[in-house]
Amino acid sequence: MARVLYAVMGNTHGHIMRTQSIVSRLPHHEFYFVGGGRVPAAFAQNYPVLEVPVLRTVHKNQTVSVWGVIQQIYQCLRSIPKVRRQILNLVQEWRPDVVIVDREFFTPIALLGQRIPVLGIDHSHVMKACDYPVPSDQWLSWSLAMLNDYMLFDFTRKNLIVSFFHPPHKRGNQDELFPAIVRPEVPRVQPRNGDYILLYQTSNTFGALLEVMKQLPRRVVVYGFRNEHVVEGSITYKPYDPEAILEDLAGCHYAVVNGGHNLISEALFYGKPVFCFPIKMLFEQYINAWHVRALGYGDFSTTREPKAALFLDFELKVEAARERICVEFHEGTDLLVKRVDQFIQTRS
Repeated sequence: MARVLYAVMGNTHGHIMRTQSIVSRLPHHEFYFVGGGRVPAAFAQNYPVLEVPVLRTVHKNQTVSVWGVIQQIYQCLRSIPKVRRQILNLVQEWRPDVVIVDREFFTPIALLGQRIPVLGIDHSHVMKACDYPVPSDQWLSWSLAMLNDYMLFDFTRKNLIVSFFHPPHKRGNQDELFPAIVRPEVPRVQPRNGDYILLYQTSNTFGALLEVMKQLPRRVVVYGFRNEHVVEGSITYKPYDPEAILEDLAGCHYAVVNGGHNLISEALFYGKPVFCFPIKMLFEQYINAWHVRALGYGDFSTTREPKAALFLDFELKVEAARERICVEFHEGTDLLVKRVDQFIQTRS
């Protein structure tokens, strides 16, 4: 058994769910968590947690607020000395054997110059490790993403990248690519062939999309717009619930989402085609959505004024996308967990 300090970004559910998928399969190790946002609620019941500030991505009206993100970065930079002392004190007292980081900001910086092995596990490093097309209208978004990653998240020298798409490695890059993983609850829910659309948004600011959903001939189950269970015509609003989302995702005809990697991967696990509306200026979501289309798993649009015709056309592609997913998509949770366990035991 080894002691593992596990630092997790807590601003979205995806990082937490990925971490839960890994940790639940490694009961023979001891874990101590570092993170803010949703991390304490997710782990404090079963593990000790050091709560730290979280670097959030701020967005409004389907667009990242660059000024809002700058303010977040400034606040986190100011917090580095205090949080660094907290993390180093924890390391000195608890004496972990290794450290694992899933996109958490403070821990890799705090451990610079320390001799403890640090491993990164996330999806985001695919943007730095691999070659892929960058359309001209995405150059600013890509440039800001690269600036953000190299300045703030380039302190884990060994990284395991989890991704449903595998572009070619850049020459000399040593990061390791793994298939998408899913949380333990996902395989327990059996996929079904439903006739409704699942709409999931990370915020309720994309009102134009919801208005289009009301015009479609199918029923729509909506998460992210209301924190209550309400039925209005063909629209059923539901509050966020990770178990309920899985049931609705497993039974939908197809899913309409932003471009978050975790939910896309879970939809693909169930064989569900995906239509993505990546948040503007969030390049990671764009590259996810681009590969959904390129692999034939669905489609995407960057418009903030969608029309019903967009989905009526997509309906014609759904069955072909479903067949493609069932043949080509592979989940790799066990493979990744085996590699993580190897790192914990060998430190390499």
